[in-house]
Amino acid sequence: MSISRLQAQFDFDTSRRHAFWNEARAVLTGHARTLLSFHEVMRMARMEGLVERGVQEILLSQIKGSEGRSRDFDPSFLPLNRRLRERWTRVEALMLQGAALPPIEVYKVDDVYFVKDGHHRVSAARHLGQEFISANVIEVRTRAPLGPDVDAHELLRTAEYARFLEQTQLDRLRPSARLDCSELGNYDVIFEHILGHRYFMSLEQGKEVPLSEAVANWYDAVYRPVMQVLEKHHIRERYPQWTEADLYLALTRRWLELAREGHDAGPEGAGISLVEEAEENVARSASIMLQRWVRKSIRRTIVLGSALKPSRVRRKS
Repeated sequence: MSISRLQAQFDFDTSRRHAFWNEARAVLTGHARTLLSFHEVMRMARMEGLVERGVQEILLSQIKGSEGRSRDFDPSFLPLNRRLRERWTRVEALMLQGAALPPIEVYKVDDVYFVKDGHHRVSAARHLGQEFISANVIEVRTRAPLGPDVDAHELLRTAEYARFLEQTQLDRLRPSARLDCSELGNYDVIFEHILGHRYFMSLEQGKEVPLSEAVANWYDAVYRPVMQVLEKHHIRERYPQWTEADLYLALTRRWLELAREGHDAGPEGAGISLVEEAEENVARSASIMLQRWVRKSIRRTIVLGSALKPSRVRRKS
């Protein structure tokens, strides 16, 4: 048996041990234990088309899923099943010998790759510390975009967005529109806004307004003006943890709160209120930090004074 084959067998056994401990940590922390399933992601994000992109060099770190073998490897592409040993060691031995291997085949969904063929090559290449791998890329277009940090929460959010787009057809009516909500359930809240907007449009026109007309009008007459207020007052910079759609919901909630209090503020007044709240939060945080610094300084002064104070020696009578 060649040295490279012996080394590959040792590497596989080491990888399996690492996979075992990774799985144990995943169970305790609730993190993903296997690769993303391509078919599950497509079910949630709604596949719309495929485009052949040819052979490219891709980052191994961006390969996060599999078509059909998601339970054979963990999210780091460590092997989970001992029956993979023979094939895995043969592939790594060839790599150690410098043999030219054919490109793997992957699906590309936004910035995430899913292996169609070449799982063992990906696993062995990652173990050997390679950064890139040659791949034949098939780009997949989906109804809802997929974020780069895909996890269970992100998939549920993607599924919600896909359902929202199917309900509203916003991506067809306004192709440049892209609503990104960070919290689950927020797309349902926005859909309720659209239905409310449709109701008032129907009252004004004296007839039932088609949903498609209400969606387009809501985006042009409500959502875009709110975005202009956010841009005018640099509100996104003041709330960096929120997405654009999150801020839309925050501003409209503040708008409604002010209206209930008898203020005819509109989106402009609601935006100013959010700015004032952000400034108050900054001032409050600065005050708290100053108080903590003062308390620490006083404690240090007391401790230092005690250390420097000469000790009294009792005289013998």
